[in-house]
Amino acid sequence: MNILGVESSVMAKKYYVIWKGKKTGVFESWDVVKTLIQGVAGAKYKSFPSRKEAEYAFHNPETVVSKPKTKKAKYYVIWDGENSGIYTDWDIAQQKLKGVPRERFKTFGSRVLAERALKEGHENYVGKDFRKTQDLSESEIDKIGEPIELSLSVDAACNEMTGIMEYQGVWTFDRGSQLFRQGPYNGGTNNIGEFLALVHALAHFSKQDDPKFRKMPIYSDSRIAMGWVKAGTCRTKAKPGPEVQTLIARAEKWLAMNTFDNPILKWETKVWGEIPADFGRK
Repeated sequence: MNILGVESSVMAKKYYVIWKGKKTGVFESWDVVKTLIQGVAGAKYKSFPSRKEAEYAFHNPETVVSKPKTKKAKYYVIWDGENSGIYTDWDIAQQKLKGVPRERFKTFGSRVLAERALKEGHENYVGKDFRKTQDLSESEIDKIGEPIELSLSVDAACNEMTGIMEYQGVWTFDRGSQLFRQGPYNGGTNNIGEFLALVHALAHFSKQDDPKFRKMPIYSDSRIAMGWVKAGTCRTKAKPGPEVQTLIARAEKWLAMNTFDNPILKWETKVWGEIPADFGRK
């Protein structure tokens, strides 16, 4: 564990091949790839674990076999009298939902979490999104544990077509309580926004008189942005707009001139659902 509270294991690098897009070839940045496939009908692209595999696939596309996508199981929980239960068939769930208040229905990607939710009641799940949770075992879920309530959560949102980006920080224990919200800015990416949000939070806490803020945990669901903060530099391969470039330079300067003790932690979406700072635009 390093000063950021992030495990020091090296992130697996990916290489992206574009066979059909605004530009073709092998690329190392997903942010760049997104700009090259946006708006291209029938765009063809794929990621590979090594440059050698990517180069071979680019020159020999007939060797690449795409695995058919399997539909992820979903569990629909209804807390409402005789209709209470967990349903895996959306058509049946829809019928049972007639006349049921919205807050008494929730979609899960994990059966274990769905079963817990049904048992605990809807009150603990209002305003939270669990669609991205995953089918893990009881022991796997228990090993991850619960998020630290006295903490801040940050997230960013970016329109991939326009590059309009914004970011925010909200208190984890009070999802409706916003600490800051910045933007919109032109010419950004989600990862840049996440990086700026983390540095914004660190800078904000560093100015507080109460010492507890200087050790306040900060959650992010972007390992890339967490890695950039650890490195002290925004390593994007995208070409941000002038205003965003200024913000990046300011954030990098702050990291170079300051130290901090706030642990930066990964938000475990697969168990806890969407991060509280999520903009809800997916």
